[in-house]
Amino acid sequence: MLSFRAQISWWDYFLAFLAGLVSVFAFAPFAWWPLAFLTPAVFFWLNLKPLLRGQRLRLAWVFGLGLFAGGAHWIYFSIHYFGGANVFLATTMVAAFVVLIALMLMLFGLIVSFFPYQASWVKLLPVFPAAWSITEWFRGWFLTGFPWLQLGHTQTDTFLASYAPIFGSLGVSWLVALGAGALVLILIGERLQKIYAVALIALLFAGGYGLSFINWTQPVGEKLFVSLIQANIPQEEKWLPEFRNQHIQKHIDMMEPRITSSHLIIWPETAIFDTFQQSMDDVVKPLQESFNAAETDLLMGGFQYEQSTDNMYNAIMSVRDLDVYGKRHLVPFSEYTPFLEYLRWLESFIILPYENVAPWKGKVNLQVAGQPMRMSVCYEDAYGEEMITGLPEATMLVNVSNDGWFTGSIEPAQHAQIARFRAIETGRYLLRATNNGISAIINEKGKIVVTGPQYQEVVVEEFAQPMQGSTPYIRWGNWFLIPILTIALVVVGWLGRGKFR
Repeated sequence: MLSFRAQISWWDYFLAFLAGLVSVFAFAPFAWWPLAFLTPAVFFWLNLKPLLRGQRLRLAWVFGLGLFAGGAHWIYFSIHYFGGANVFLATTMVAAFVVLIALMLMLFGLIVSFFPYQASWVKLLPVFPAAWSITEWFRGWFLTGFPWLQLGHTQTDTFLASYAPIFGSLGVSWLVALGAGALVLILIGERLQKIYAVALIALLFAGGYGLSFINWTQPVGEKLFVSLIQANIPQEEKWLPEFRNQHIQKHIDMMEPRITSSHLIIWPETAIFDTFQQSMDDVVKPLQESFNAAETDLLMGGFQYEQSTDNMYNAIMSVRDLDVYGKRHLVPFSEYTPFLEYLRWLESFIILPYENVAPWKGKVNLQVAGQPMRMSVCYEDAYGEEMITGLPEATMLVNVSNDGWFTGSIEPAQHAQIARFRAIETGRYLLRATNNGISAIINEKGKIVVTGPQYQEVVVEEFAQPMQGSTPYIRWGNWFLIPILTIALVVVGWLGRGKFR
């Protein structure tokens, strides 16, 4: 009787883990983007073996362990240095997070287990890339989602990024996975298959080169001179009441010379650490008078409290008209903790939030500097399909963030790379103001127009062009790519019933 168990060894699992771990170097800040093709290629090659379903699930999980251990370990910085957890507890929590997130990659193993007999070229080209993209899509929304470390994000500076206005970052992930499958075919395929695989990779990049010349959106109105205030407030001081006035004054001092020369000034997330209502008399109203006189707009991060619902929101306020946007997609166990009232006993080990922040249900666009702009707070800009809400009406994207929770880690560079994809997908400039970096003005092609160094006080400023029109991705989001890939898998499975043995 044929046994599949002899087809996989501990070495295979180790190789899958190592491939996942090395994948991290394809992402910012390292940005060795060819690894985004090479490491999945190793993983795909391992999956060509005749394996039992359980073995495929474990293989995918082990790859995920390497990927997220290397690429998402930065949550340790938040839990230990700013959450107050000791080294053992913080390490345990990070390990649990990595184990659980990696479980989502088991969907890849489950999908490909339904294609045990297809020829290698069928697995490498139609099946594995589609399964990979569907798995990334699932990971982006299941249990509120974690769309970090998508393969497509590695391609911000290659021609493959030019596909993002059509298919989004998930579509670019599919193309990268397709290229990875082609690499394996170059190594193991027959002569004609090798030629086709080389031609496929060349075609992917040639197509991206051609698409790079297409302008999906068009300028509207005059350019705006924008100033982003990066005050570099130390995270350990940010929430201390005794520093409140000092920190606010620092933002004011940095922006004051620019009130008459800028069309728009943006403060980062929670630049005011209390509510706008509490700061109305001593901060908001005086600033409103100054900006009304100068006919300049100011966006600043803080907290919005609604007495009618007793809800607190992580928010952005347009100071001139006191209009507010609140964060819609919250971070579990950071901005809200399920059953918080029953977990207070944990405060002897780790700092818990005083109260939960509520998800915003209101509008997503604010009218500033004469333009409707799509607001987002912190890691909301990681969710491409959510960011197209409010478009094409919005002519610019604005993100305020505070990656100070992960000071010294690779997270801020990863976050900035993800943000660039939102600009590419929507054909809009993205204005990104952060507390200590990476603040940047990003154009509609995802290129950084101007940025500032991390962990320094700096005002990042330059002209930004409002844009109008719709990219294909604005119109259909992920609801074009994912159904097509699903249908393709069904068709391949139906046509390949025993035919590719």
